[in-house]
Amino acid sequence: MNPKLEVKYLYLEKSRNKLLKDLQSLDDTLLNTPPAEGKWSIGQIVAHLLQVEQATISYIQRKIQQEEELHTASVRNKLYALLLKLALNSGMKFKAPAVVATVPDEVDLGKLHQQWDDTRYKLEDLLTELPPALLYKCVFRHPYAGMLSIGQTLTFLQDHFNHHLHQINHIRHHLEKSA
Repeated sequence: MNPKLEVKYLYLEKSRNKLLKDLQSLDDTLLNTPPAEGKWSIGQIVAHLLQVEQATISYIQRKIQQEEELHTASVRNKLYALLLKLALNSGMKFKAPAVVATVPDEVDLGKLHQQWDDTRYKLEDLLTELPPALLYKCVFRHPYAGMLSIGQTLTFLQDHFNHHLHQINHIRHHLEKSA
């Protein structure tokens, strides 16, 4: 794996492992209790994080198998990646794209953990097998920011994770205070 990608991957993995460890102490009721009508529970947010990674990996796999030539990330792509980072770190709320907006009513953390492990193995394999010639090519289309390179995509996954981690911590604090 490219060393720059490895650093990003390992940080993403460290973040995920810490979250899952922290959530083990929650009972299923708290995990699956929405903070308000029409809002996602902690479990649903975790399911969404998993869906985003699965959809991202699937897209990249399809994109790099196509015969068409991929373009190198331009200044415009870099600007949109930066705007995406700023938006996710701003605390603003966003409507999830339809492809990753349907989450189960209730989740089993153990099953999600296993699915996320499997997804991370796929991501690790993808990053390990990525040809060096594709390192700066646009391989993922974000619904709002457009095409991103693999490094920008990993940054997006981390920023997206952090965005939802803030929500998870807020919901958890609210629910534990109310209990």
